[in-house]
Amino acid sequence: MKPSTSGFTLVELMVVTAIIGILAAVAVPAYVNYINRAKQSDAVIALMKAKMEQENFWADDFRFRYAGTIGCLPSFYDPEKDKDKNPEERCLANCGGCTQTRYVTVEGYEIFVEQGSASTNSFKIWAEKEVYPYRGTDRVSIEADDTRPEVDNEDALSFSLFKLLFH
Repeated sequence: MKPSTSGFTLVELMVVTAIIGILAAVAVPAYVNYINRAKQSDAVIALMKAKMEQENFWADDFRFRYAGTIGCLPSFYDPEKDKDKNPEERCLANCGGCTQTRYVTVEGYEIFVEQGSASTNSFKIWAEKEVYPYRGTDRVSIEADDTRPEVDNEDALSFSLFKLLFH
């Protein structure tokens, strides 16, 4: 009679380990890319809000021009930057004297109005963030005539396990 043995052989353990490794190599980058796209939605929301406020700025008090800096828009105004100025010199009251050119969202995207683009009939607003140094900067923009933001660099948010290990 043969004695009964229990447990796993080394070959069985190696096969299971290889299967788990393959699943992880596929699942981890897919999950990280999903999270990065979700974070990019923070920039898209900010751009849509800025576009709406640019249209309000245009129509408000018959200015018929767009805001030249992001600080001129109410949702992006940072009172801490202008706390030393009197009310007539602040960004919301005097857009020409506004020094606040960038606004940083919760997810770290910098929102700004492209210099020189805020003319009488057009504007371009950018959101950008460097997610991975080897992929370039993630840039999303919207213009006066756009109905939705456009992504400038599609590969900026792509996570690569190979790049992580061997970069």
